[in-house]
Amino acid sequence: MQVLRPENRLCQDIIKMDKTIRFVGILCKCGRLKAYDRKKGITPQLTVPETKLVHREALLKAKMNKVFDAKLGKTNWSVESRHNVKWITVYHDKDLILVSTEILSNHDSIVQKIIAMVNAGL
Repeated sequence: MQVLRPENRLCQDIIKMDKTIRFVGILCKCGRLKAYDRKKGITPQLTVPETKLVHREALLKAKMNKVFDAKLGKTNWSVESRHNVKWITVYHDKDLILVSTEILSNHDSIVQKIIAMVNAGL
């Protein structure tokens, strides 16, 4: 029996929480994808190089947000809505939880479930 790392289990648990979730990944502060899971039966919308670029963009945005932490407070999460997809970024310790969803997803509900899951230590 294969023992899953906590990051892999978290990705699996998140992807199961809502049918509109397409992809979940955990990105470390250096930009490396530590773990991920993809919804079964879907075709990725981006190529591997494009996916790596999106991850770099998320990391850069997270670093840029720190500039305002002293005055506005730490960023907890963010959502980017595009024509074909929503990108949700949840800040977790030094890592970023990246979630791609269908455009009609209830992103607030998904974010709240992820936060509750992470706070519960799952």
